Amino acid sequence: MQRRTFIKKSGVAIAGLVTIPSFSFLQDAPSGLVFDAMGEIRTIYTMDLIDQILASGTRAIAITLTDPKYDGHPSFDLLLRDLADYDKYFYDHSSHFIQATRLSDIDRAVKEKKLAIFYLIQSSEPIEKDLSRVDTLYNLGLRSVQLTYNSRNYVGDGCYERTDAGISNFGIELIDRLNTKNMLIDLSHAGMKTMKESIEASKKPVIISHSTCRALYQHPRNTTDENLKLLANRGGVMGMCQMRTFMTKEKTNNLEIYFDHIDHAVKVAGIDHVAIGSDRDHRVIPDTEEEIKILLAEEGAQFKPTDWPLYLEKLNGPRRMDVIRENLIKRKYTQSQIDKIMGANLYRLYNEVIG
Repeated sequence: MQRRTFIKKSGVAIAGLVTIPSFSFLQDAPSGLVFDAMGEIRTIYTMDLIDQILASGTRAIAITLTDPKYDGHPSFDLLLRDLADYDKYFYDHSSHFIQATRLSDIDRAVKEKKLAIFYLIQSSEPIEKDLSRVDTLYNLGLRSVQLTYNSRNYVGDGCYERTDAGISNFGIELIDRLNTKNMLIDLSHAGMKTMKESIEASKKPVIISHSTCRALYQHPRNTTDENLKLLANRGGVMGMCQMRTFMTKEKTNNLEIYFDHIDHAVKVAGIDHVAIGSDRDHRVIPDTEEEIKILLAEEGAQFKPTDWPLYLEKLNGPRRMDVIRENLIKRKYTQSQIDKIMGANLYRLYNEVIG
């Protein structure tokens, strides 16, 4: 599918907010589409759990392949193994899933009441400095590449680096190759200078698939208003992450804080540039010592026991999208605005970049 030319126009997010550029396309999103910009689907999930996710209206999810904490060649080998495992899982459960590589797969998932799965990696480490791997991974179904994880790599600096040197020369080359291959560039976990320079270097809109607002809560994983505005002006989208520790120290009665972050992102970036990117396991996560041990084993030094629980209590489960929709209504968003946040903005972005 050829890249579609986008048309800038003026648009207002919600009543009383600033007017900023917005973007419209030849093809509109299916009515009521729910699309998670970055959510977990694990190969141990039962179809009963997937049925609950589908019941919330969710029809598309971008999922992370491989552990982004691995460096160099081992990360490439692990990615190939994960690709094979996920390919088999989705093939074996084709009654529920569509392995998605293009926009029309979302349309088919809506029609067939299935879940369209897009593959992404949360670090460019598996590519190392071999740009030919971009072509290889594209042919294997990968459609989105997050440039950095938490630390420095060949491309640029992650959000936990002591200094943020910005995008590297190789990073510019990788961005150009990803643009050429119609692959979506993800800037979650990037340092703010690396993020800014990457947005500016890309010839196509990019995504910050899972983050929240630094203006409301100072956390390295959150995005500044400056970069939110830049992202929007270039046609990009930010998925609003549901990781509690990025938004608040409050461990209970904290749901409203999530919607405060959505409101702020809409005010800064505009209604056409905000989405949902849960960054969360879609099952109900039990509040147990065993679950904390699993988290610490998976995440290493990134979290500590006192960070538990990572989830927002009201968004802990497969029907979380119902909760989000209901609370956007309470926040006085219109149906059109809710549709954009829940899926249409991501559909537009995938239309423009992936085709």
